[in-house]
Amino acid sequence: MKYLTFIMKTVLLSLFSLSCLFVNAQNEFIHTSGKYILGPCQDTILLRGVNYSPYNWGYTLSDIKFDEIAKSGANSVRIPWYYDNPNAAIYADFVALDSAISRCVQHKMIAILELHDYTCGADTLALSLGSNWWKSTSVLPILMKYKHSIIVNIANEALQVNWQNNKVAALANYKSVYQNIIKSLRAVNGFDFPIMIDAPDCGQSSDVFVNNNTGLDLINADPKRNLIFSAHAYWYGYAGNDSAQMATKINNVVAANIPFVLGEIANEQDDATPCAYTLNYKPLLNYCQSQKIGWLAWIWDHDICPNRQLSSTGNFANLTAYGNDIINNPNYGLLAKAAAKSEYLVKGKCSNPNGIWEHNDNTKAGIYPNPGNGLFYLYNAPNMVAIHVFDAIGKNVSFEFLGQSLLKVNAAPGVYFVSIRSKNSLTQTIKLVIN
Repeated sequence: MKYLTFIMKTVLLSLFSLSCLFVNAQNEFIHTSGKYILGPCQDTILLRGVNYSPYNWGYTLSDIKFDEIAKSGANSVRIPWYYDNPNAAIYADFVALDSAISRCVQHKMIAILELHDYTCGADTLALSLGSNWWKSTSVLPILMKYKHSIIVNIANEALQVNWQNNKVAALANYKSVYQNIIKSLRAVNGFDFPIMIDAPDCGQSSDVFVNNNTGLDLINADPKRNLIFSAHAYWYGYAGNDSAQMATKINNVVAANIPFVLGEIANEQDDATPCAYTLNYKPLLNYCQSQKIGWLAWIWDHDICPNRQLSSTGNFANLTAYGNDIINNPNYGLLAKAAAKSEYLVKGKCSNPNGIWEHNDNTKAGIYPNPGNGLFYLYNAPNMVAIHVFDAIGKNVSFEFLGQSLLKVNAAPGVYFVSIRSKNSLTQTIKLVIN
């Protein structure tokens, strides 16, 4: 029995050592838990910002306005880039890419870098091949340089599902393509960045994330469980430009408990001509504010539809009527209702030097996120030799260690307790809430 106990302790300690390595690595990146996006310091981040193409879509190399955007209260900027754009040499200039990301994070805004080559396209092979750009020797070192403050948006509005005749087959194909891309990227050592995946059909079809469990299946295909899903709210036809239908679309995704943002929201939608339709965006932003849904306005400047620019010149002093509303509206404005910025970007470090929140009862060990959805990370318990989970009446609850993901509690929503015994036989108990 003593020998078996020794073996059990050894295995448990080995698992914990592996988990500590994972926690330390995870804390270097933005990451997700359930529907929440967390910063390197474990602070919850509600992405609220703008889209902005530095260098004026490759035409004005000196035009870069992150300092002006920072005045808006944005905590994030979605940055279009190209894998292959022969008309603008800037996109082959990786020093320029580094400079753009650097300026974004210097102004304490998260950089959401996206490839714009595949907008509204249906070519799965091109998307799959193009995704290799992210792990190239030119790009990956830049991403790693800003790993604390970057989100990888694989491709803008790529692939089609609802626009295809066989929607069932198209959905299966959409899921399969992205599963393979995720697998390929995660196979690269250190590629732990949060991956943002756009809805298909020019980014509009948010229902794809909930149909046939697509969102959850993609998360489960990701060994890092670090995906964010994004829809673009050009919903003149998709949701009938109707606030009730738009709210329903949002509710359906929220119910799936997956990280979700509106990666583009705008006041005008193009068709055969620019600015063809006026979008009913204000009720949508009011609803996002009430439901704590992140969003990114399209676009700061230089758009084919001038009415859709937030600034007429790129300077904060020259906001358009639309830009003034996006920034200063008292109900949802970026500045009027400013979302918290990443603690890491604001302070340059985490309040706790390990990048982990202290547990609120001041015990040496802790669990986060807490409340959570059943999957938790255990930290600051280097001398742990035994652990068990029980409910409010003392009944043992099933749990398991899942390799790097650490602790999974197999229980219904409710209040539970985790008892941790250390090597010196001291025991501490942590209250755990599953939501």
